[in-house]
Amino acid sequence: MRHTSTCLLCAAIISLAGCGDDNPVRHEAKPFADAPAKIAGVSFDVSNQLVEVALDELDATGVRWIAVTPFGWQSRFDEPEIRLRTTRVRWGETDAGITETMTRARARGLHTLLKPHIWLTQDVPRQWRGTIGFDNDADWEAWESDYRSFILHYALLAEQQQADMFSIGVELGRAVRERPAFWSTLIGEIRLVYSGLLTYGANWDDAVQVRFWDQLDFIGIHAYFPLTHRSDASVDELIKGWRPHVRLMDNLRATWDRPILFTEIGYRSIAGGAVEPWNFDVQAAVDVQEQADAYEAMFRVFWERDWFAGLFIWEWDADVRLGDDLSDDDDYLPQTKPAQQVMSRWFGASG
Repeated sequence: MRHTSTCLLCAAIISLAGCGDDNPVRHEAKPFADAPAKIAGVSFDVSNQLVEVALDELDATGVRWIAVTPFGWQSRFDEPEIRLRTTRVRWGETDAGITETMTRARARGLHTLLKPHIWLTQDVPRQWRGTIGFDNDADWEAWESDYRSFILHYALLAEQQQADMFSIGVELGRAVRERPAFWSTLIGEIRLVYSGLLTYGANWDDAVQVRFWDQLDFIGIHAYFPLTHRSDASVDELIKGWRPHVRLMDNLRATWDRPILFTEIGYRSIAGGAVEPWNFDVQAAVDVQEQADAYEAMFRVFWERDWFAGLFIWEWDADVRLGDDLSDDDDYLPQTKPAQQVMSRWFGASG
Protein backbone atom coordinates (compact mmCIF):
# COMPACT_ATOMS: atom_id res chain seq x y z
CA MET A 1 0.00 0.00 0.00
CA ARG A 2 1.22 3.45 -0.83
CA HIS A 3 -1.20 6.18 0.21
CA THR A 4 0.64 9.42 0.90
CA SER A 5 -1.81 11.28 3.14
CA THR A 6 -2.43 8.24 5.32
CA CYS A 7 1.26 7.44 5.57
CA LEU A 8 1.97 10.99 6.74
CA LEU A 9 -0.79 10.57 9.32
CA CYS A 10 0.79 7.31 10.47
CA ALA A 11 4.19 8.97 10.87
CA ALA A 12 2.69 11.69 13.04
CA ILE A 13 0.80 9.17 15.17
CA ILE A 14 3.83 6.95 15.64
CA SER A 15 5.87 9.91 16.82
CA LEU A 16 3.16 10.76 19.35
CA ALA A 17 2.32 7.26 20.53
CA GLY A 18 5.72 5.61 20.34
CA CYS A 19 6.29 2.04 19.22
CA GLY A 20 6.77 -1.20 21.11
CA ASP A 21 4.87 -0.26 24.26
CA ASP A 22 5.23 -3.29 26.48
CA ASN A 23 2.81 -1.97 29.10
CA PRO A 24 -0.34 -0.76 27.33
CA VAL A 25 -2.80 1.15 29.47
CA ARG A 26 -6.01 -0.72 30.26
CA HIS A 27 -9.00 1.07 28.75
CA GLU A 28 -11.83 1.76 31.17
CA ALA A 29 -14.78 0.79 29.00
CA LYS A 30 -18.25 2.20 29.57
CA PRO A 31 -19.93 1.00 26.39
CA PHE A 32 -23.52 1.36 27.60
CA ALA A 33 -23.27 4.79 29.18
CA ASP A 34 -25.39 6.38 26.46
CA ALA A 35 -26.97 3.37 24.73
CA PRO A 36 -28.24 0.67 27.12
CA ALA A 37 -30.31 -1.15 24.47
CA LYS A 38 -29.04 -4.26 22.72
CA ILE A 39 -27.25 -3.69 19.44
CA ALA A 40 -29.74 -4.87 16.82
CA GLY A 41 -27.56 -4.72 13.75
CA VAL A 42 -26.88 -6.04 10.29
CA SER A 43 -23.87 -6.03 8.01
CA PHE A 44 -25.17 -3.68 5.34
CA ASP A 45 -24.08 -4.56 1.81
CA VAL A 46 -24.53 -1.52 -0.44
CA SER A 47 -23.31 -2.35 -3.94
CA ASN A 48 -24.91 0.56 -5.78
CA GLN A 49 -26.20 4.01 -4.94
CA LEU A 50 -28.23 3.77 -1.73
CA VAL A 51 -31.99 4.17 -2.19
CA GLU A 52 -34.23 5.41 0.62
CA VAL A 53 -36.50 2.38 0.56
CA ALA A 54 -33.55 0.23 1.67
CA LEU A 55 -33.37 2.27 4.87
CA ASP A 56 -37.15 2.05 5.25
CA GLU A 57 -36.92 -1.74 5.24
CA LEU A 58 -34.19 -1.75 7.87
CA ASP A 59 -36.42 0.38 10.08
CA ALA A 60 -39.42 -1.88 9.50
CA THR A 61 -37.37 -4.88 10.67
CA GLY A 62 -36.24 -3.15 13.85
CA VAL A 63 -32.61 -2.77 12.79
CA ARG A 64 -30.92 0.00 14.80
CA TRP A 65 -27.27 -0.50 13.78
CA ILE A 66 -25.49 -1.12 10.49
CA ALA A 67 -21.95 -2.36 9.91
CA VAL A 68 -20.21 -0.91 6.84
CA THR A 69 -17.37 -3.00 5.43
CA PRO A 70 -14.61 -1.65 3.19
CA PHE A 71 -11.72 -3.89 2.18
CA GLY A 72 -7.96 -3.84 2.03
CA TRP A 73 -6.69 -5.94 -0.86
CA GLN A 74 -3.92 -8.48 -0.28
CA SER A 75 -2.92 -10.98 -2.95
CA ARG A 76 -2.09 -13.96 -0.72
CA PHE A 77 -1.82 -14.92 2.93
CA ASP A 78 2.00 -14.91 2.64
CA GLU A 79 2.43 -11.72 0.60
CA PRO A 80 2.88 -8.68 2.89
CA GLU A 81 1.53 -5.90 0.67
CA ILE A 82 -1.95 -4.48 1.36
CA ARG A 83 -3.53 -2.13 -1.16
CA LEU A 84 -5.89 0.61 -0.03
CA ARG A 85 -8.58 1.21 -2.68
CA THR A 86 -10.94 4.06 -1.95
CA THR A 87 -12.25 4.30 -5.54
CA ARG A 88 -12.86 1.86 -8.41
CA VAL A 89 -14.55 -0.64 -6.11
CA ARG A 90 -18.24 -1.18 -5.40
CA TRP A 91 -19.91 2.11 -4.55
CA GLY A 92 -20.66 1.17 -0.94
CA GLU A 93 -16.97 0.39 -0.33
CA THR A 94 -15.63 3.70 -1.65
CA ASP A 95 -14.91 6.53 0.76
CA ALA A 96 -17.69 8.52 -0.92
CA GLY A 97 -20.14 5.63 -0.58
CA ILE A 98 -19.22 4.99 3.05
CA THR A 99 -19.63 8.68 3.81
CA GLU A 100 -23.05 8.92 2.20
CA THR A 101 -24.28 5.67 3.73
CA MET A 102 -23.25 6.75 7.23
CA THR A 103 -24.64 10.25 6.82
CA ARG A 104 -28.03 9.00 5.68
CA ALA A 105 -28.13 6.24 8.29
CA ARG A 106 -27.38 8.74 11.04
CA ALA A 107 -30.17 11.02 9.75
CA ARG A 108 -32.55 8.07 10.17
CA GLY A 109 -31.43 7.46 13.76
CA LEU A 110 -29.31 4.40 12.91
CA HIS A 111 -26.00 3.75 14.65
CA THR A 112 -22.95 2.76 12.63
CA LEU A 113 -19.98 0.40 12.94
CA LEU A 114 -17.14 0.80 10.44
CA LYS A 115 -15.55 -2.64 10.12
CA PRO A 116 -12.69 -2.89 7.59
CA HIS A 117 -11.69 -6.36 6.35
CA ILE A 118 -8.69 -7.78 4.54
CA TRP A 119 -9.64 -9.51 1.29
CA LEU A 120 -7.25 -12.11 -0.17
CA THR A 121 -7.54 -11.98 -3.95
CA GLN A 122 -5.88 -15.36 -4.61
CA ASP A 123 -7.64 -18.49 -3.40
CA VAL A 124 -5.10 -20.83 -1.78
CA PRO A 125 -6.47 -24.09 -0.30
CA ARG A 126 -6.80 -23.99 3.51
CA GLN A 127 -5.45 -20.44 3.65
CA TRP A 128 -7.48 -17.35 4.49
CA ARG A 129 -7.12 -14.06 6.39
CA GLY A 130 -6.82 -15.97 9.65
CA THR A 131 -3.58 -17.57 8.44
CA ILE A 132 -1.93 -14.37 7.21
CA GLY A 133 1.61 -14.59 8.54
CA PHE A 134 5.29 -14.61 7.67
CA ASP A 135 8.47 -16.45 8.52
CA ASN A 136 10.72 -13.43 9.01
CA ASP A 137 10.56 -10.07 10.76
CA ALA A 138 11.10 -8.07 7.57
CA ASP A 139 7.88 -9.36 6.01
CA TRP A 140 5.97 -8.99 9.27
CA GLU A 141 7.11 -5.39 9.59
CA ALA A 142 6.22 -4.62 5.96
CA TRP A 143 2.72 -6.05 6.47
CA GLU A 144 2.28 -4.18 9.74
CA SER A 145 3.30 -0.91 8.10
CA ASP A 146 0.71 -1.41 5.36
CA TYR A 147 -1.94 -2.57 7.82
CA ARG A 148 -1.33 0.49 10.00
CA SER A 149 -1.83 2.79 7.01
CA PHE A 150 -4.94 0.88 5.94
CA ILE A 151 -6.66 0.82 9.33
CA LEU A 152 -5.75 4.38 10.31
CA HIS A 153 -7.22 5.66 7.05
CA TYR A 154 -10.57 4.15 8.07
CA ALA A 155 -10.22 5.16 11.72
CA LEU A 156 -9.89 8.77 10.59
CA LEU A 157 -12.88 8.35 8.25
CA ALA A 158 -14.87 6.85 11.13
CA GLU A 159 -14.08 9.91 13.25
CA GLN A 160 -14.98 12.31 10.46
CA GLN A 161 -18.30 10.54 9.86
CA GLN A 162 -19.13 10.19 13.57
CA ALA A 163 -19.26 6.40 13.45
CA ASP A 164 -20.44 5.03 16.78
CA MET A 165 -18.02 2.11 16.73
CA PHE A 166 -14.88 1.04 14.89
CA SER A 167 -13.34 -2.40 14.44
CA ILE A 168 -9.53 -2.55 14.52
CA GLY A 169 -9.49 -5.79 12.55
CA VAL A 170 -11.31 -8.94 11.57
CA GLU A 171 -10.34 -12.64 11.86
CA LEU A 172 -6.57 -12.07 11.82
CA GLY A 173 -5.83 -14.97 14.13
CA ARG A 174 -2.17 -15.69 13.40
CA ALA A 175 -1.20 -12.02 13.28
CA VAL A 176 -2.91 -11.41 16.63
CA ARG A 177 -1.30 -14.43 18.28
CA GLU A 178 2.23 -13.88 17.01
CA ARG A 179 2.49 -10.07 17.07
CA PRO A 180 0.75 -8.87 20.25
CA ALA A 181 2.95 -5.78 20.72
CA PHE A 182 1.96 -4.48 17.31
CA TRP A 183 -1.74 -4.61 18.17
CA SER A 184 -1.37 -2.97 21.56
CA THR A 185 0.54 -0.08 19.99
CA LEU A 186 -1.91 0.15 17.09
CA ILE A 187 -4.89 0.47 19.43
CA GLY A 188 -3.24 3.44 21.09
CA GLU A 189 -2.62 5.03 17.71
CA ILE A 190 -6.23 4.50 16.67
CA ARG A 191 -7.48 6.14 19.86
CA LEU A 192 -5.48 9.26 18.94
CA VAL A 193 -7.62 9.79 15.83
CA TYR A 194 -10.91 8.05 16.70
CA SER A 195 -12.96 8.89 19.80
CA GLY A 196 -15.76 6.30 19.62
CA LEU A 197 -16.15 2.71 20.80
CA LEU A 198 -13.62 0.08 19.69
CA THR A 199 -13.87 -3.65 19.07
CA TYR A 200 -12.11 -6.42 17.17
CA GLY A 201 -13.86 -9.26 15.32
CA ALA A 202 -12.22 -12.51 16.44
CA ASN A 203 -13.04 -15.71 14.62
CA TRP A 204 -15.31 -17.97 16.70
CA ASP A 205 -12.47 -20.40 17.52
CA ASP A 206 -9.84 -17.76 18.25
CA ALA A 207 -11.26 -15.27 20.75
CA VAL A 208 -9.45 -16.80 23.73
CA GLN A 209 -6.10 -16.14 22.01
CA VAL A 210 -6.61 -12.36 21.94
CA ARG A 211 -4.63 -10.57 24.65
CA PHE A 212 -5.79 -6.99 24.16
CA TRP A 213 -9.50 -7.16 25.03
CA ASP A 214 -8.91 -4.85 28.01
CA GLN A 215 -7.82 -2.10 25.60
CA LEU A 216 -11.16 -2.26 23.75
CA ASP A 217 -14.80 -1.67 24.65
CA PHE A 218 -16.29 -4.97 23.45
CA ILE A 219 -15.14 -8.54 22.98
CA GLY A 220 -16.14 -8.94 19.34
CA ILE A 221 -16.73 -12.43 17.95
CA HIS A 222 -17.63 -13.66 14.49
CA ALA A 223 -19.96 -16.23 16.01
CA TYR A 224 -20.10 -18.97 13.40
CA PHE A 225 -20.00 -21.67 16.09
CA PRO A 226 -20.95 -25.23 15.08
CA LEU A 227 -24.18 -26.18 16.85
CA THR A 228 -25.10 -29.62 15.56
CA HIS A 229 -23.89 -32.53 13.46
CA ARG A 230 -27.07 -33.03 11.49
CA SER A 231 -29.61 -31.37 9.25
CA ASP A 232 -33.06 -30.41 10.47
CA ALA A 233 -32.06 -30.05 14.12
CA SER A 234 -34.85 -28.62 16.25
CA VAL A 235 -34.64 -25.27 18.00
CA ASP A 236 -34.21 -27.08 21.33
CA GLU A 237 -31.34 -29.16 19.92
CA LEU A 238 -29.65 -26.04 18.61
CA ILE A 239 -30.04 -24.37 22.00
CA LYS A 240 -28.24 -27.34 23.58
CA GLY A 241 -25.54 -26.99 20.93
CA TRP A 242 -24.77 -23.51 22.25
CA ARG A 243 -23.98 -24.68 25.80
CA PRO A 244 -20.17 -25.17 25.52
CA HIS A 245 -19.82 -21.94 23.55
CA VAL A 246 -21.82 -20.01 26.16
CA ARG A 247 -19.44 -21.25 28.86
CA LEU A 248 -16.47 -20.10 26.80
CA MET A 249 -17.95 -16.64 26.30
CA ASP A 250 -19.01 -16.33 29.93
CA ASN A 251 -15.41 -17.06 30.93
CA LEU A 252 -14.12 -14.50 28.44
CA ARG A 253 -16.49 -11.89 29.80
CA ALA A 254 -15.47 -12.63 33.39
CA THR A 255 -11.76 -12.64 32.60
CA TRP A 256 -11.70 -9.36 30.69
CA ASP A 257 -14.68 -7.50 32.18
CA ARG A 258 -16.09 -6.68 28.78
CA PRO A 259 -19.49 -7.37 27.18
CA ILE A 260 -19.67 -9.85 24.31
CA LEU A 261 -20.67 -8.52 20.90
CA PHE A 262 -21.30 -10.72 17.88
CA THR A 263 -19.58 -8.57 15.27
CA GLU A 264 -20.87 -11.11 12.76
CA ILE A 265 -23.27 -14.02 12.92
CA GLY A 266 -25.14 -15.69 10.11
CA TYR A 267 -26.65 -18.87 8.77
CA ARG A 268 -27.20 -19.93 5.20
CA SER A 269 -30.72 -21.00 4.26
CA ILE A 270 -29.73 -24.61 3.65
CA ALA A 271 -30.22 -28.02 5.21
CA GLY A 272 -27.53 -28.32 7.88
CA GLY A 273 -26.88 -24.59 7.99
CA ALA A 274 -25.92 -24.78 11.69
CA VAL A 275 -23.38 -27.59 11.19
CA GLU A 276 -20.63 -25.38 9.78
CA PRO A 277 -22.15 -21.89 9.68
CA TRP A 278 -18.89 -20.37 8.37
CA ASN A 279 -18.84 -22.62 5.29
CA PHE A 280 -20.08 -20.72 2.26
CA ASP A 281 -18.90 -23.47 -0.15
CA VAL A 282 -20.93 -26.44 1.10
CA GLN A 283 -23.60 -27.70 -1.30
CA ALA A 284 -26.98 -28.52 0.26
CA ALA A 285 -30.70 -28.23 -0.39
CA VAL A 286 -32.37 -24.90 0.28
CA ASP A 287 -34.12 -24.86 3.66
CA VAL A 288 -35.33 -21.43 4.75
CA GLN A 289 -36.96 -22.79 7.91
CA GLU A 290 -33.70 -24.28 9.14
CA GLN A 291 -32.10 -20.85 8.80
CA ALA A 292 -34.93 -19.31 10.81
CA ASP A 293 -34.64 -22.00 13.51
CA ALA A 294 -30.92 -21.29 13.90
CA TYR A 295 -31.65 -17.60 14.49
CA GLU A 296 -34.46 -18.41 16.89
CA ALA A 297 -32.17 -20.62 18.98
CA MET A 298 -29.44 -17.99 19.03
CA PHE A 299 -31.80 -15.22 20.15
CA ARG A 300 -33.30 -17.40 22.88
CA VAL A 301 -29.86 -18.22 24.25
CA PHE A 302 -28.32 -14.75 24.20
CA TRP A 303 -30.72 -11.84 23.86
CA GLU A 304 -31.64 -11.54 27.54
CA ARG A 305 -28.15 -12.12 28.96
CA ASP A 306 -26.84 -9.00 30.66
CA TRP A 307 -23.29 -9.49 29.32
CA PHE A 308 -24.46 -9.84 25.73
CA ALA A 309 -24.19 -6.51 23.92
CA GLY A 310 -25.98 -7.54 20.72
CA LEU A 311 -25.11 -8.58 17.19
CA PHE A 312 -24.65 -7.81 13.53
CA ILE A 313 -26.35 -10.32 11.23
CA TRP A 314 -24.49 -11.33 8.07
CA GLU A 315 -25.78 -9.96 5.84
CA TRP A 316 -28.40 -7.52 4.54
CA ASP A 317 -28.43 -6.59 0.84
CA ALA A 318 -29.56 -3.02 0.19
CA ASP A 319 -30.67 -4.03 -3.32
CA VAL A 320 -33.18 -6.66 -2.14
CA ARG A 321 -36.80 -5.49 -1.83
CA LEU A 322 -39.50 -6.84 0.45
CA GLY A 323 -41.48 -8.39 -2.42
CA ASP A 324 -38.50 -10.16 -4.04
CA ASP A 325 -38.66 -13.95 -4.25
CA LEU A 326 -35.64 -15.47 -2.50
CA SER A 327 -37.29 -18.82 -1.80
CA ASP A 328 -34.58 -20.62 -3.83
CA ASP A 329 -31.71 -18.61 -2.36
CA ASP A 330 -29.15 -20.66 -0.40
CA ASP A 331 -27.05 -17.74 0.83
CA TYR A 332 -26.86 -15.91 4.16
CA LEU A 333 -29.46 -13.24 3.39
CA PRO A 334 -32.36 -13.35 5.90
CA GLN A 335 -34.46 -10.94 3.82
CA THR A 336 -37.90 -12.05 2.57
CA LYS A 337 -37.36 -15.40 4.36
CA PRO A 338 -38.75 -16.63 7.70
CA ALA A 339 -35.46 -15.53 9.29
CA GLN A 340 -36.45 -11.90 8.73
CA GLN A 341 -39.60 -12.45 10.78
CA VAL A 342 -37.50 -13.92 13.60
CA MET A 343 -35.23 -10.86 13.49
CA SER A 344 -38.18 -8.47 13.54
CA ARG A 345 -39.71 -10.10 16.56
CA TRP A 346 -36.51 -10.15 18.62
CA PHE A 347 -35.43 -6.69 17.47
CA GLY A 348 -38.79 -5.36 18.64
CA ALA A 349 -39.92 -3.94 15.31
CA SER A 350 -42.92 -1.68 15.79
CA GLY A 351 -44.36 -2.56 12.39
